[in-house]
Amino acid sequence: MNILIIGNSGAGTAAIESIRKHDRQSSIIQLSDEAQPLYSRCLLSYYLAGSIDKEKLLYREEEFHKEMGVELHTGPGFRVVELNAAQRRVVCDNGRTFNYDRILIAVGASAKLPDGMPNDKGIFVLRNLADVEAIKENIRDADAKRAVVFGGGLIGVKAAVALNMCGLRTTMVVSSKQVLSQVLDYAAGQIIAGQLRENNIEILQPAGITEIISRDNRLKGVKTDRGQVLDCDILIVAKGVTPNIQLAQAAGVAVRRGIVTDSTMQTDHENIFAAGDVAEAFDIAIEDYTVNALWTCAVQQGRIAGLNIIGKKTDYNGAIGMNSLNVCDVSIISFGVTSPKEESKYKTLVLNQPERNVYKKIVIDSKSHIKGIILLGKIDNAGVLLSLIQRKADVSSFEDELLSDRFNYGTLLKYGGEKELGRYYNTGG
Repeated sequence: MNILIIGNSGAGTAAIESIRKHDRQSSIIQLSDEAQPLYSRCLLSYYLAGSIDKEKLLYREEEFHKEMGVELHTGPGFRVVELNAAQRRVVCDNGRTFNYDRILIAVGASAKLPDGMPNDKGIFVLRNLADVEAIKENIRDADAKRAVVFGGGLIGVKAAVALNMCGLRTTMVVSSKQVLSQVLDYAAGQIIAGQLRENNIEILQPAGITEIISRDNRLKGVKTDRGQVLDCDILIVAKGVTPNIQLAQAAGVAVRRGIVTDSTMQTDHENIFAAGDVAEAFDIAIEDYTVNALWTCAVQQGRIAGLNIIGKKTDYNGAIGMNSLNVCDVSIISFGVTSPKEESKYKTLVLNQPERNVYKKIVIDSKSHIKGIILLGKIDNAGVLLSLIQRKADVSSFEDELLSDRFNYGTLLKYGGEKELGRYYNTGG
């Protein structure tokens, strides 16, 4: 069997490892327009900050593809521009064609750019290694002193912290009323905003950018919708990402926000699979299909896709949109539904101690099932709480103990006995 994988990141790598664990005979060809060695996107902001060396970015050893028997084609020219589902063939922008029996689309997502954003020097996104190298070069060559980050989500916060660690005076321009609005609720967001400000990162919110100020195609500053002019040498636009569905859509593969997949990561075409940031897959917490643009989800989906590509029928039980990060020495873990739109349908347990940089929130539905969690500052019992979500456990008998720092598997033993505890251990929590 001829297997083709488009994309060379977490999902594609997991698929290769999954395939080769059971099948050393099928040929695997992998295509990517990114010339860099296989690296972890999760660590890019740390590399930008200078906290880690470039070598620490490597996700697998340099001999990985050779050892796995993968024919790898990367760099300019190997961007797939056409997928012909009927003929089972793809065309790259250098004109080369590759045929397949089964194909995995793992092309990820691209950074969103506001309409009309110019291509001036000094304006960047933070999506791949090439972006980071360009930012680092600009800091050196332009002797940059000031930076603006447009966006207050995960990438925006990570970018602001990294630029601040590089010695740049950094301002965040945030459209919403809080930072990390897709990850935290307002109260938790205020704690993190306070920590950012304590580390000399300015935050303007709610605010937007209405004008880019340039001279000779070189960024000089930005103007906000408050009328403020912020001088800057670097602008990082961090307004989220968009799944790269264009290739699949043009080939007639079903798409919504992402490429539509079933429980095996197969699309509506029997020989075409999708995984990672480009795919819509089942989410346990919301009990629906969505795009979870997270590394851990991409790896899980890639593994499942790989098994099903070689005929080992395996269902993807779904993931939870889980975020884990550290901001200015404050640890954060959040997953599931953290800010329910219909609050009357949920019970919310909250522990808020901003003076200690501690915040805990647990969202419980009408069936006494945990649907979402925020842990800030105190994250030790994240594993057991995650296992409760995965098992759809009835937590009514020990609900009052969920916010305690002492809540652990021992607590479950007290309420459920050894047999019940074993069920929770088996979730991998």
